[in-house]
Amino acid sequence: MNRLKMLPGLIALFGLFIFFQPISVHAAEIEIEIFYLPHPPAMAVVGKVEQVAGEFADVTIKKYSFDDPKSRKMVEKYHLTDHIPVAVFINGKDSFTIDGRVLRMRNFPKGDSFVPMFAGEWDYADLRAILAGLAGEGR
Repeated sequence: MNRLKMLPGLIALFGLFIFFQPISVHAAEIEIEIFYLPHPPAMAVVGKVEQVAGEFADVTIKKYSFDDPKSRKMVEKYHLTDHIPVAVFINGKDSFTIDGRVLRMRNFPKGDSFVPMFAGEWDYADLRAILAGLAGEGR
């Protein structure tokens, strides 16, 4: 009988406990995987991608050199068989739609290619827009 009298008090106490718990909403974690040829132009792109990613919280960056035997498993995972100076995967994807444009995060970003055949479909503003969307920011 004593337990029944305590039940409303315990429920009220539990309700207060839940009510006063800090509420935090976290954006999903973002993982960026950068595949690159270890040459200065590609390395410069890697650095700029890291710089843009640094503007966002909860971003993990993993880098894989095409020349490093330790990277082969990851290169095979994404079927990267062509000669690509840079490929950027975000949460396992390299294809995105930005403002109705479908783009692939491969080769040099627009304006950063010194060889026209390696000019990509993306630029750093696209990267920012993708990361902002994943981070839940309305930039």
